[in-house]
Amino acid sequence: MSFPKHLLLFLVFFSGSCPILLASFPILPEVQVYHTVGSRGSTYSTGALGLSLHLYDEPQGPGRYFHLLALTIPAKTIGWKSRVGDLFLSESGSGFEIGVHDQWVTPSGKGATLSLRKIQWPKVLQGERELEAASSDILHMGWNWVAGTPIITVWLIGLDIATLDLPHDRKLEIQFSLGMRTVF
Repeated sequence: MSFPKHLLLFLVFFSGSCPILLASFPILPEVQVYHTVGSRGSTYSTGALGLSLHLYDEPQGPGRYFHLLALTIPAKTIGWKSRVGDLFLSESGSGFEIGVHDQWVTPSGKGATLSLRKIQWPKVLQGERELEAASSDILHMGWNWVAGTPIITVWLIGLDIATLDLPHDRKLEIQFSLGMRTVF
């Protein structure tokens, strides 16, 4: 069974658990969709599914969450081929993200994330030539805010520092992302 299926099974198990357990250790589902553009030519969309564990609330500050997400990157997004650096994807990429997220009550709806991402790109193309697999290690710094009342959308903006381990080169890339996520 793949990692996303394990994560979904874990989510179902804990969401159906005893209410006392959830009151002590609230576990919340998290879904994200965002598009990333990089300084070395990367452009791809990502879907993320995972869990957030509420750690604690600071007396006059934010609530802190630990999150673990399974990432999937399609080879094409609305007809455009996904790129990592100067290479195109010939099949979908996948990975995971682990990090912490602070969500403020005052000002309402604001939040910040610091996380690490690991993405595997199984098959990449340079022109018509298929190359070996590639990978990315990413330090993600993200911010989110709520647009309007009632809450319909939580917007994400991210600034990432990525190391691209490509078959022919290793590059450092600054990435910018914009997307949406679930509310908590």
